[in-house]
Amino acid sequence: MLIQPRAHLRAALSALVAAVLCAAPAAAHATLIGAAEQARLSTWLGEGPLALDLLFEKGAGKTAADFHAAADGKGRTFAVMEARDAAGRSWLVGGYNPQSWSSKGGFNVTPNEADRTGFIFNLTSGRKYSQLPQLAGDDYGASQTLNDANFGPTFGAGFDLSMPFDLTTGTSAILSYNDALDHQNPFTSLLDGSPYLSTPNVTFGALEVYTITQIPEPSSALLLAAGAGALALAHRRRRRAGPAA
Repeated sequence: MLIQPRAHLRAALSALVAAVLCAAPAAAHATLIGAAEQARLSTWLGEGPLALDLLFEKGAGKTAADFHAAADGKGRTFAVMEARDAAGRSWLVGGYNPQSWSSKGGFNVTPNEADRTGFIFNLTSGRKYSQLPQLAGDDYGASQTLNDANFGPTFGAGFDLSMPFDLTTGTSAILSYNDALDHQNPFTSLLDGSPYLSTPNVTFGALEVYTITQIPEPSSALLLAAGAGALALAHRRRRRAGPAA
């Protein structure tokens, strides 16, 4: 006779399958990004649906030291920040760091173009800027991130997007992240493309840094649920059968 799992086990398995099938990517406790922004980040990264977990959030009195204490050694991240120009206009910008942040000092350099998977972005304008390939006469694209205890999330040698120790007034001067055509006119702002004039040109408000997890495909979730059910059924069969003679 086929022994069915208990009703509560069947219900739990059904709930597990339903939860995975209906799950929508959601960043825990996020205030800067919603479903639309997270879907765009997932598309830009190109790995399918993502789950983002809040790792660090800027608060009153927090500095780069707090950011590094939270983010160093924690794997790849998205940093998303509210940025304003001198006229008070606001954008939602940030960057993807494919490696862990650190406080070792200096740039994380990627001489191999296959390792240039970082990018910066402007969610307000809908633009993504990838690390440059090596171009005639320069290799600015090799400078992926600045890993320095005195800086918050900082990308590129321009600095393309930089937060200072107080996480407040910084710069954007695109140089390492761009495309070959736009690179003919470097040192422009990620915010609106205006020329960088050698002074801090960004005031940062909110900052959130997220770790990244891929969401399994529904078929994988079904297989996991089916496997759990089979294991539970086998366990109950062994218990019913009793010890071997």
